[in-house]
Amino acid sequence: MPIFLLLSVIIWLIIVIILIKKTIEITVRLFPVIEREADNKLPRGNVRLYKISTNEINRYNISRYIAFDVETTGLNHRYDRIVEVGAVLFENGEVKRMFGSLVNSGRPISFSATKVNHITNGMLLTAPRERYVIAELINFFGEAMNGNIAICAHNAQFDMNFLAETLMRLGYNANICFIDTLSLSRDRIKGLSNYKQTTVASYFGIETGTSHRAENDALVCGKILDALL
Repeated sequence: MPIFLLLSVIIWLIIVIILIKKTIEITVRLFPVIEREADNKLPRGNVRLYKISTNEINRYNISRYIAFDVETTGLNHRYDRIVEVGAVLFENGEVKRMFGSLVNSGRPISFSATKVNHITNGMLLTAPRERYVIAELINFFGEAMNGNIAICAHNAQFDMNFLAETLMRLGYNANICFIDTLSLSRDRIKGLSNYKQTTVASYFGIETGTSHRAENDALVCGKILDALL
């Protein structure tokens, strides 16, 4: 084997070993969080979700609402975990407050998820622990925890399932009313090639910024709902 080819193989093997070692180190540093959380497991909470249908929405006062988005380690809300939350309070179409944070839930993020949201395990190592972020989120939600303020999201069932599962696992109770801007867009806008959030935003001339990051996506979703109303 030519010497340069042998050197290339050796270098490639060293890079692979380094990457594997780094992945193991990150995983080992993340997983103890789950073990410690399990030692202090709280009684499971109860969260009720109520979707405000497109036919009902005119009966609600939607002048004040919270737009919400999550990024996750995967697609299964029972197994996967939230790695980023974003929430934006709108009043009469204007942004009043915003909240966003990465979340160290103790569950490594999958490579396929990282390809979509560009959130890495390295970023999660320095992120606040799940219970602290969720406590801050609940404080931000305020009356939305009792259904007095609606929460909106695009393809909302996904975000709401992750939110409900996380709240219940951490022992919280809530009654949440939510609006799905995906369903509302399909009902009120005809002829789009698809109803992805970026497509609907483009239809209304709303700038999308950095897609698949929670706080920005929540902001865009809130502007879409205001345009739909």
